[in-house]
Formats: sequence, C-alpha cells, structure tokens
Amino acid sequence: MESLKTNSDSQLDQQIRLEEIRLLYGGTPFSFSASVVITLIIYNVLLGHVASQQNLNIWLFTILGVMFIRSIDSYLFSKQDKQQQSQLSWRRRFFIGTAIAGFCWGFLPWLGYSAEVEYFSFIIVCLVGVIAGSLSTLSYRWETIALFLLPASLLLVFRLLIEEQSFSNATSFVLLVFIFFTLTAGKKIFNNTQQNIRLRLEADIRERAIELMHQKHALHLQNTPLAIIEFDIDLNITEWNKAAENMFGYSHSEAIDENIMRLILPRDSSVEAEKLWERLLNYEAVTGSIIENKTKSGIPIFCEWFITPLTNKQNEIVGIAAMALDITDKKQNELAIIKSKEEAEKANQAKSDFLSSMSHELRTPLNAILGFTQLLKYEKTLSEKQHSHINEISNAGNLLLKLVNQILDLARIEKGHLQLSMEKVSLSDCFKDVRAMILPLAEKNNLSLDINIETNGYVIADYTRLKQVMLNLLSNAVKYNVENGSVSLKVLQKENDLVKICIIDTGSGISQDLLQEIFQPFNRLNAASTIEGTGIGLSISKQLVEMMNGTISVSSTINKGSEFCIELTGNLNIITALEHESKMPLSEQPIATVSASDHNILVAEDNPTNQTLILSQLEALGYTAELARNGQEALNKMVNTEYQLLLTDCNMPLVDGYKLAKTIRDRGNKKLPIIALTADAFPERKAKCIRAGMNDQITKPVDLQTLKSTLEKYLN
Repeated sequence: MESLKTNSDSQLDQQIRLEEIRLLYGGTPFSFSASVVITLIIYNVLLGHVASQQNLNIWLFTILGVMFIRSIDSYLFSKQDKQQQSQLSWRRRFFIGTAIAGFCWGFLPWLGYSAEVEYFSFIIVCLVGVIAGSLSTLSYRWETIALFLLPASLLLVFRLLIEEQSFSNATSFVLLVFIFFTLTAGKKIFNNTQQNIRLRLEADIRERAIELMHQKHALHLQNTPLAIIEFDIDLNITEWNKAAENMFGYSHSEAIDENIMRLILPRDSSVEAEKLWERLLNYEAVTGSIIENKTKSGIPIFCEWFITPLTNKQNEIVGIAAMALDITDKKQNELAIIKSKEEAEKANQAKSDFLSSMSHELRTPLNAILGFTQLLKYEKTLSEKQHSHINEISNAGNLLLKLVNQILDLARIEKGHLQLSMEKVSLSDCFKDVRAMILPLAEKNNLSLDINIETNGYVIADYTRLKQVMLNLLSNAVKYNVENGSVSLKVLQKENDLVKICIIDTGSGISQDLLQEIFQPFNRLNAASTIEGTGIGLSISKQLVEMMNGTISVSSTINKGSEFCIELTGNLNIITALEHESKMPLSEQPIATVSASDHNILVAEDNPTNQTLILSQLEALGYTAELARNGQEALNKMVNTEYQLLLTDCNMPLVDGYKLAKTIRDRGNKKLPIIALTADAFPERKAKCIRAGMNDQITKPVDLQTLKSTLEKYLN
C-alpha cells in the first residue's frame, strides 16, 4: 500500500512540474508583448536625455534580442508533446532566460542613466512596475521570481548607492524594503499558486476517475450476463440493461416506467412476491432466491435474484436494485436429475421387489421338493434304486437353491445389507470343510485334489463367507478343468501380515482379453453351455473378499491353466485354537428324533403342500402339531387353547403372519415363541418379523436339522 501511495504521489508531482512549466511558458506572450511596449516607451522618453545615447541603444537592442530569442524558445516549447515538455532542459532554459531578462532590466539605470532627476525617477518607477508586474507571470515557480527580481532590483539599488543626490539613500532603503516585501509576497503567491495547481490536478484526476468509473459501470451494466433492474417504491422500472432485454424480451423503452410485477411475474406468484416485498421493506437484502418469471412471449423461466433496497440519507427506502440470472437450464437439469434419480430408485426398488418375489416363488416349490426329499431319505422301505433317484432329486434341488442363494447374495451386497462377522479363522478348519465338500466333485471328474488340511495359521475373515469364496473358486477349477487334470491349493506368507491363498488348476485357461471381464456379474466368458453356472459366483467372490478387507486376482495361460489368489490379513505357522467345528451339511447329518411329547404346537400355513410338509417334518422329529389355514383361524384357535410354540407363514390371506404376531403381542401374550416360516430370504424381512413381535425366522426350504435345533431352543 505504501509503495502504491508513493507511486501516486510521484506521478502527481510530475504532473505539477509539467503544469508549472507550461504555465510559465504560457504567460510569455503577454509578458513579452508588455515588455516590448514598455521598452519602447522608456527608450522614447529617455531619448536625448541620457548620458550616453550609445549605451541606451545597446540596452534597447539587447533586451529586444533577449525577448526575441525567448519568444522563439517559447514557440518551440509550444510545439512539443507533454512528455517532451516535462523534460528538465525546458525548465533550465526558462530559468536562464528569466535571469538574463532580469539582468537586462537591471542594467537600465546604468546604460540609460540620465543626470536629470525626473528622468532617473522615471527609470525607477518603470523598473518597480516591471518587477511588480512580473509576479503575475512568474509566480508559478519561486526560483523564477527570485531570478528576475534580484538582478533587476539590486542593480538599481547599487546604482542609487553610487549617486551623490540627496534622495538616493532614502530611495535605496525604500527599494530594499520593496524587494523584501516583494519576495515575501512572491513566496506566498507561489505557495497559493502551487496549492491551486495541486487542487486543480487532483480534482481533474478525481473527475477522470469518476468518469472512468461511470464508463466502466455503464460498460458492465450493458455487457454483464446479469439482468440489472432498478425500480422505485411504486415498482415502476427505472433501469433496464441489455441482459434484461435479452432475458425477458422487452426493450429498454418498453420496460421503463412499467410495473415490474405485471411485466415479468406470473399471476400465480403474487403471494411469493408479497413475501419478498415484505423482506425488502424490512431493509433485508434478498440473496439467491429462485423465482419463476415470464418473458414477453409468456414463456416461463427460472431466475436467481439478488435484490437490495436503496435508501437516502434519512434511511428511507427510495428504490430497489435487483440483479437476475437466468438458471432455467440449470433448473431443468436439476429436475431431470431428480427425475432420473427417482426413476433409478423405482427401478432399484422394482429389482428388489422382483428378487424378493422370485425368492418367495422359487423357495416355495423348493421347500416341498427338498423337504419331502429329505423325509424320503429316512424311509427304510425304499429300494436302493429309489434312494438313488431321491439323491438325484436332492442334488438338483440343492443346486437350484444354490443358484437362488447366489442371486440373493448379489442383491444383498448391492444394497449393503450383507453383514459379516470378522474373526480369526483357522485355515486348517476351513480347508478341511472345503476339501470334504469339493472332493466328491473332483473324483467324479477324475481330477487330483491337493489341499493341505494340516496348514497352521489363520486369516481375519468371516468363516462362512470365506468358505463360500473358496468353494466358488474350487468348484470353478474343477468344472473348467481338463480330463485327468489337477486342482491344488497353495498358501504363502507375505509381508505386512498378509496371507495369500492360491487355487491352481490345469484347465484350458483364459485369454488376456477376457480376464478384464471375469469378475463382471452374469458374464460366463462364452463358457460352454453344458457347464452349469450363472456367471455370478466370481463377482460375488470378489465383493466378499473386498468386504473382508482383502484382494482377489487372477492369472491365466491358454492351454496351461489358471491361478486365482486371494490375500487376507493373517499369519501362517501359528497354531490357533479350533474356532469352527467341521460340519457336514445339515441336510446330510442324521436326524435324532425325540419321543412324543406334550408340547402343543400350532402351525399357521395356507399352502396345502407346505401344510403337509411341515406337519410331516414335525412328525419326523417326534412332534405333533395343530394346523390353522390362515392367521384369523390361528387367532380363533388360540382363544380356547394354550400353545407352547407358533410356526407361521408370513404371507397368508385374511390375517398374515406379521399381523398375527402383532395381534398376539398386543393381547398381552409376550411369552409365546413365534417362529416365522418364510420363503423371503432378504434380511429386511427378518427385521420386519422381529418388529412384528416374532422371536425367530426359518427360511424356506425348511431343513430338518435347522427346524429341530430351533424347536429345541425355544421349547426347552
């Protein structure tokens, strides 16, 4: 800031110096003309009365020559531009010329000396007059006053001092006093002149700055993309710029003095406009308000307004200044985005509804297929061939259930509803389980399986989901292998406490182009149609591994095989306590039935096939149950009978399972265990069951072992 101020002061001083020299030279025509006239008068008066006519002639031609030369100098100065006139040489030339002129006038009493008192007095009067008159043209610089006054007056004083006349000494004293007061007056005149020049230049600068500001304001007003509008307290428009013309379609002449409300506001926006006006009357600026406006052609547009009340010195509102920005395109884009978001949400909800419906519709028949198949496995009267057929039905049903579960897992992951239980998972336990489950498939395909079940160490993962990932990778390695090939599992300890688990096969391999797409859902990479699969197993595996804070990668060579690796936090060579027992699939474990009991169980189920199945399953477990065909019938039965447990379907006519559970709890029965039987496997459905007052949920198809453990949990 100080440097800017210094530069500004320096520029002003330069302008003042330029103005001074221009004023000094500007006064020369008048002063030279007056000097010539006075010189000729003096010469004519003194002619014939001087001591030496020759000296008087010398003085005349000398002073006329000096004035001629200075006139030429003045003319040359007037032809220069401002930059050249501001050069220091012109100032020096003027100072030298002024000093020479002062000496020329000072030599008048010497060269034009007259012994006659009246003529010598005439010389004194003329010199005093010339000196006094010079103040008006030389006062722009103190130096010019001194350079002219001192030689002209002091030479006169010296001449008087050598005179022997009686009035000479008194006259000399008076002249000295005159010199003193003339210099003092000249100094004051110079100071005042300097101040006037400075004030005038500063005023010119301010005026130019104001003019420039007005020009910039006018330029900005006309070229800004903002509509600049001003109106008085009667809402009559007083200012309307080019952007306002383009935005609203009214020309400047059409808009001026028109009521802004009627001009650009739709009729149905009066309430909003009144609220806006109330805010302005309360001296509140309006910033960023979006208002629907209309153009001259009646087309609606959206504008963002910035409005400020204008006040006078008494703080009274005298008008309104407003700026408007057309945001119609932005508003339409926002509306399009909102609409797209709503449509996407609807589509996502439709997908969720479809998956939920598919889950229910597929699980309902699967419940009968797998349930009755599981019951038939324990029939001892069937032949070996019949048992073989039942196993085929069971395998096909379980495969279908697996495919349904994969699709539902993908949906859960996408919606963020899949919950993991992260813990230290024993690699030995996990490898034992997956080996036991994949070995029959490998033997069926004549493949060698190399999995070291004695591996010591652990990884941080969800046990169930880690096993699911490994089974997906191992089953793919088996399915896409060659005859008499091999599948092996290798484990490596890496830096930063990472364990790398690799599954290596000797299959036909995958090209580098297709590797980029291998983890995309529903993409089977042109796999042979004879190989079972949906193309979502690898996609689910990748997402599950990443949810467990790990990574999955693949490398492959055509006709040599592929290698899938997962990396998880963990450590090898550390013997950990067995955290998970190796379990057979629940459907394969023998079921120990209970003896007939006094437990009174009520089953609410509307589907006839499911009714028969659940009653048969309960009978196989040693329980007896009473059947209600819907929720209302179940409520009626509970009026006269006390039950120890209720198994209820969720989707039933009249009264569904949710309303049934809520009604039971509302009637004050808080102790009765209520177990939901539902084909909807989404976690939010289980949450809905719990909110309705149920204790637990069994997902269809109902597994005998799951049913048994659940009954024992709540009946005991």
